[in-house]
Amino acid sequence: MRPGPALAGLFLAAAAASACVPATYNVRAARAFANEDARRAIVDDRAADLERAVWLADEVLANTPYSPGDAWVAALRLDDDEGERLRERFEEAAPYDGEHEVPLAKLYRVKLDEALARAAAPRPAPPAFARLFDALAALAARDPTAPPPTAPPPTAPSPPPAPAAPPPASSAAGRLPAAWQALAGHARALAVEERSVERLSAGRPLGAPDTPELAAAKGKVAARRRALAGAQRDIAGAAAELRAASAGQEPAATIARDALRVTSFLLRMHTEALAVAPYVVKQARRVARGEPGYGATAARAEALSRVLEEQREALSACAEALAVPARTPLEDTAGFEMQESLLEQGRAISIDAVHLQLKSDVELLFFHQLASPSSSGGINDYRGRTRRLAYDVDPVFMVGGRALLTYDFEHVRNAARLNAGFKTDRLFSSGGDIAYDSSLGKLIGLNGFASDVFDIGADLVGISTSLKIARFTSGNVTELAVDPATGRDAGAVASAPFQLLVRQVDVGFDVTKLFPEAADDLYLEELLVGFRYMDYKLPRIFYALREREPGTGDVYVFERQSPAQSVTSRFYQGGFSLRMGNGEWPRVAPFGDLGLYGGAGPVRYAFSADPAVPGGPREVDEATMIALSGNLSVGLRLRLTSYLSRLRLLTELSYNVEAVGQGIVSSIHATRRGDETTYTVGRKIDIGGFDLFHGPRLLAVLVL
Repeated sequence: MRPGPALAGLFLAAAAASACVPATYNVRAARAFANEDARRAIVDDRAADLERAVWLADEVLANTPYSPGDAWVAALRLDDDEGERLRERFEEAAPYDGEHEVPLAKLYRVKLDEALARAAAPRPAPPAFARLFDALAALAARDPTAPPPTAPPPTAPSPPPAPAAPPPASSAAGRLPAAWQALAGHARALAVEERSVERLSAGRPLGAPDTPELAAAKGKVAARRRALAGAQRDIAGAAAELRAASAGQEPAATIARDALRVTSFLLRMHTEALAVAPYVVKQARRVARGEPGYGATAARAEALSRVLEEQREALSACAEALAVPARTPLEDTAGFEMQESLLEQGRAISIDAVHLQLKSDVELLFFHQLASPSSSGGINDYRGRTRRLAYDVDPVFMVGGRALLTYDFEHVRNAARLNAGFKTDRLFSSGGDIAYDSSLGKLIGLNGFASDVFDIGADLVGISTSLKIARFTSGNVTELAVDPATGRDAGAVASAPFQLLVRQVDVGFDVTKLFPEAADDLYLEELLVGFRYMDYKLPRIFYALREREPGTGDVYVFERQSPAQSVTSRFYQGGFSLRMGNGEWPRVAPFGDLGLYGGAGPVRYAFSADPAVPGGPREVDEATMIALSGNLSVGLRLRLTSYLSRLRLLTELSYNVEAVGQGIVSSIHATRRGDETTYTVGRKIDIGGFDLFHGPRLLAVLVL
């Protein structure tokens, strides 16, 4: 069963709803162009195609002579076989060299160039119309209620066709050439005027009144948009006349079919040009970082995108209208012959959007406690303490694997992640294990399909979730005696085995979705702002410290210590994490991760009621533990397969460091000097160091 005209209209409506590309095409365009290396030769070639597309639309409609049934119109055909032949012609040649995608817009541009070359060839007779616009006006001017003329007697010679009479000046179709020209002119001018408003608005405080210059620029933009809307209304009026045209006899029927073939072909070329246009602009900006004078190419591409979009809307209106008198569904026209019945496109998009990801993960994770700086170089003087704890924990070595099915929705890559029945985290482990998950649904108690649906919705709005559970199963803690005068270790007092379980949950919103162009310019792959939960349990000794000189907050000296005890650290934090890099597509791409979170959580601890009586009564207290956690990692991503291959093999090697500092503020000291009051921490309780988790990680991802 073939899709009907209503589905073709739905396709065009989706195209109109998108800023620069049909909504159904975004996934395919992003996969082809989003993370390519920015090479000047590629940008130049694609920018030239955009400019040529605008020129071709003008040339074909407004400057090419036409007679019904012309050979140059019949030459506008591009099916799968011809498209593949043309693609092979370009993809191995400069500048593509087999490493960059050849845009479909180029293939349609080449076919239009070939058709124009045919149109310029000598004709056996003068053309019936000086341009296709005149043929459209003549088609619209026919009275659909007039009876067909009486056929001449069989013996009478056929008279030569008379040139079409010029359309009435008052008809909308007669004003189509002027409206088309105004459309392009207003679109170009609007792009320039909008950039002027952006330039004048840059750096101004929010809510500040407009300067006279800025107000005048905004007025020009508003007036230009009204003029542009007027040109589109004129074209819509012409389309309405074309829709009502009578084409039941010749030459009107041929004119309607030819005009539909041409407009649908131009429409497809513009649709494909708009698919690649955002990436031309993005890559031109990247090239301009090294070549400042190249910024004009990005500005020109932006202006061309505006013109192409306005022309695409006009072509869409005319093509939909011409489908009625031509009695041909839009999806059956020449412009949509190459993989473009809507069912075929739907299948292609679905295949392109579904991926099977096979991940292999090799990780080595260490735990250490990094001692706080002492009085020799820091603000804490622990001289006077008699005990401290030392941790000797075997690192966790783990080899993991996972299989995921993912699906791309509009504008969102890997939005649906269906891993039920496919996930296997631990293939081999030593010293413990590490588990990763990214399901927010499971974290809040959902299971199965309900969890998957919830995760899809969260991903679509930009919410990202990460769960990491690390279990160290082989370790010892040693209680060391410390010389209170020198702070030096004086030997082991006791030792015991222990295990460590660390759970960390990050839930954040990726704010790069709010400013994708700026994020790309900054090589910002991801910026998550949100919440972190963390908990783990360790033997601890608490140290109470006080200001050496009240009100200064410069050095804190030892006051007392607690006995060793098992303590749970549980924190609720807010903060951010970001990844700097340029995506997974370049052959070799360095990247870095940075995260910083701060917050607090409840803690229960005890000090000896009488420090002189070991094992005696204890003072148990509950307080709020303040914590800061930060992570830093650097790595290198290597792509092992071709840019043009659907099969992608990526490897990612990184070294990750995460530090957690925690302490309790037990009193605040206020110092008044004149009219000013300075607040410092009078007393605090800490654990004598920072907990440090670190180690290398090798990740290999195979994407089908």
